[in-house]
Amino acid sequence: METTKGPKFPLPKEYPLFYKGYIDLVAEKDLKTLSLAQEQFVQNLFGNLTTEKALLSYETNKWSFNELLGHIIDTEKIMHFRALSISRGEKSDFPGFDQDNYVKTAAFNAQPIDKLLDTFLLHRKLLWNFIEAIPEDQINNIGSVDAKPMSLSALLYIIFGHMEHHISIIKNYYLSL
Repeated sequence: METTKGPKFPLPKEYPLFYKGYIDLVAEKDLKTLSLAQEQFVQNLFGNLTTEKALLSYETNKWSFNELLGHIIDTEKIMHFRALSISRGEKSDFPGFDQDNYVKTAAFNAQPIDKLLDTFLLHRKLLWNFIEAIPEDQINNIGSVDAKPMSLSALLYIIFGHMEHHISIIKNYYLSL
């Protein structure tokens, strides 16, 4: 069984409209090259934060740097798990998740920023090991998330598009802190 070199760009029928913005952010981009740039951006930013600065947010009721990175990690892990399950032929519907509740209950501000950064980078390595090993006959698999069709490819594009979305937020709001 051959492994794929990466996911194909998903068709609109392969994911809920909610995710279109994330997918559009990475359309026509090489995901491996983009991933490396994202990892470098995260390393440069979060690797240079002091403990005090990592706890800052740009506005009341907005996430701190720690919480933002924790949210990104949680989202990537969830999407990765869904992608793994769908690649293996899982037919059960995966529930959605409340990102604000996840951040609130995770206590990311109690974690050192360097541990969160290590977790992000380690997860990206695991994610790419998974992507590069997906058998070619599984890349077109479609499952169900929140009672809507979701393809394996869409989930992978969502991961990198979600990160691009947050990089934009970081550049527009967090870098001035």
